[in-house]
Amino acid sequence: MRVMKKYMLCIASYNDYRQEFYEKFVKPNNQKYCLKYNIEYIDFTENVRPIRENFIWVKTFKLSELQNQLNEDDLIISLDADIAIFDHSIEFKLESNKSFGYSIDSANTHNMGFHILRNNTFSKDLINELISEDRYAKYISNYTKLNNNESYSTFWKNFADQASWYSLAGIVRHSQTSFWNMEDYGWNSNIDEETFYSKDQLYKNVQILPSKFNVTELRGETEGNYNINKVRYFHVINRHFAGGQKFKKIWYKNSKFLLHLYYWNPFRLISLFFNNNLYRIIGKFKSLIKNG
Repeated sequence: MRVMKKYMLCIASYNDYRQEFYEKFVKPNNQKYCLKYNIEYIDFTENVRPIRENFIWVKTFKLSELQNQLNEDDLIISLDADIAIFDHSIEFKLESNKSFGYSIDSANTHNMGFHILRNNTFSKDLINELISEDRYAKYISNYTKLNNNESYSTFWKNFADQASWYSLAGIVRHSQTSFWNMEDYGWNSNIDEETFYSKDQLYKNVQILPSKFNVTELRGETEGNYNINKVRYFHVINRHFAGGQKFKKIWYKNSKFLLHLYYWNPFRLISLFFNNNLYRIIGKFKSLIKNG
């Protein structure tokens, strides 16, 4: 009987400090994790060119290529290069009857930065639909609002494969109510003629992992504007530095003891307080002078 093999795919092609950081911290940490769970690590760092004028699409097109090379039922873990695997005691895996797994992140998105595929007919069809030229052409110039307070923007330009998944599963672009508390996780909450999957198909084939698998917003590190699915820092499995957040070395040390020391460092907390409240403090000071 053939043994299922596991692979991890990571695309890292930065033109700033992050490329060196990837080589020095991210890649060794990913390889350490893969060694523990007998996973073959595959990364692309050179001659990476944007697809559809966007580097995000490279990952999904590479997944399509990889699926055609691997055997049935092999597992593929797709991990963005701005994710730190912090807790190595947790193995990335899918339930035996599921073909696709991902996490609703702490910022309350159905986030594609970390996901798992079982190489089978369902996941191959999924990737083909994610990169569909017809779907892309239809939505790339479609401007929508994130919420009522935001200006219009194109979801597909900013989020690429994630926007495509929202289209396939019929997910509303944003919700201030946690998707965990919405009916059917928000699946089929925004149906149109391009919605590809029914709720029954999604429940049958897709596994949603807890928010601690994809922590994008974190109290004490980010501004918290969208910290809807709160995760305690010591429960984090994967710390995702999405949206251009600065990478932090502490998350690659895999030590909760060191993490505690970092998190409760009084100098860091004081600096964080002033950084988050500086303009508010200046505004109040000016108001006092004006009214004084």
